[in-house]
Amino acid sequence: MQSPEQAIKVRLLLFEDLERKQVESEQVVDKPAQLQNGAILGLPNELLLRVISLLSTGSIRNLMVNRSFRSVCEQGLYRSILLPRHPRRSIRLLETFLLRPDLALLVRYLEIDLSWRYPWLIPSSQVPPDLQPDGLEALCLAKNIHSLSLAGVAGWIWQPEMAKFREAIFKLKLVRLQVPNIHDPHTEYGCSWPGESDSEDEWDGDLGDEIRRLLQAQSQLEEFKLSDSSITYKTATSLQASLKASDVLNLKSLQASPVVAKAFLPVAARLESLNLTISNWGDRLLSEMESKSAAIKLSIRRFTIRVWYSDEWLWNNLAKVFALFPKTEELSVTINSLTTATDVEPAKYFFEKVGDNVYVFPSLRRIEVRFETLHRETPKIFEVEIGSMLRARAACPMLETVVDPEKRLWTFRPDHGMLGGCAPHLLGLLMTDHLVQENDLPAPEGSVS
Repeated sequence: MQSPEQAIKVRLLLFEDLERKQVESEQVVDKPAQLQNGAILGLPNELLLRVISLLSTGSIRNLMVNRSFRSVCEQGLYRSILLPRHPRRSIRLLETFLLRPDLALLVRYLEIDLSWRYPWLIPSSQVPPDLQPDGLEALCLAKNIHSLSLAGVAGWIWQPEMAKFREAIFKLKLVRLQVPNIHDPHTEYGCSWPGESDSEDEWDGDLGDEIRRLLQAQSQLEEFKLSDSSITYKTATSLQASLKASDVLNLKSLQASPVVAKAFLPVAARLESLNLTISNWGDRLLSEMESKSAAIKLSIRRFTIRVWYSDEWLWNNLAKVFALFPKTEELSVTINSLTTATDVEPAKYFFEKVGDNVYVFPSLRRIEVRFETLHRETPKIFEVEIGSMLRARAACPMLETVVDPEKRLWTFRPDHGMLGGCAPHLLGLLMTDHLVQENDLPAPEGSVS
């Protein structure tokens, strides 16, 4: 028989064993919960940022539940900011930069609207004093920007009063720069933006030289977009006379009007993507483009062009324009039909024109045709015929995909009963290229929302 002392020891051992098993059981039960709670935070930041980049601004705001997750979410929110047509939200963004300079350093891609500088749009009384007159101090805090688009400010490249702003932009190490609007002081019409000074009346400089200075300051620039096609012939001629290969050593992609592009084509040896904005084409312009593009014509792989629906010369000579860059692999044509006239041909007419002239591209892999119109509700205005795709595929055996005016993506499948041995196959609608933030960014921690 056990003594009382031995019985107590056995009970204590049994109790300890039972307690240990209970603890282990609780740990086993709690472990999945712990994994579920910590699984997301346990992921590498690179993967978290990739996930966050796919979410809307509102969804990301809902994830900012603690300090650790807020830090990761802020990196995702501020890495790419697209506010090209939102002046008031641009004001709030610059205020945030002043309040939290660390957030400004996170920005890599920025599209901002500075039109709030003009009192006719937003009264100066509604603009914080710290941002007047141009928000330069706040913008300078975003020192790590690689891609920049400056909307709503048209004369910063040359206006004397914008010298400090200009120098701040020069100091950035940009890979991509978009200048949506340029107020050319040499315009014969003497127009100016409302609220701007009349400094062009006193300025005796050369806008072509100023654009060249901008390019010289950005030695790493790979993509340059001069979206505005209102640059004067005088400025374009000056740029053609002065631009050197050393000014655009790394330039790979250019958007500009044909008259401006002529300055870049002979000197941009690495250019592979060309986007020509709308212009009035004719024999003289075609001849000049042929001459200027001789050295680069075999290097262009992506060719984009925007044209008037009513440009009869162009539609009658489309193959000649396409033949400027015969090694094109990706072609995009935008037809501008923004007219109040209701008797304009529908998209299929122009789609057929494009398809019938792509035979000059033996290496063509992708076609996209866009149709800009004020009459989007007109029945069948965006519809296209399958036959046009089949003829394009027969002329370009390497053609893989087509994007029609309805933004639908087509590919080709083998079908020996069809022209060229292939039949178009609809994959579906394309997603928007990029989404502008639909909500304001969340207020910085510790600030008043």
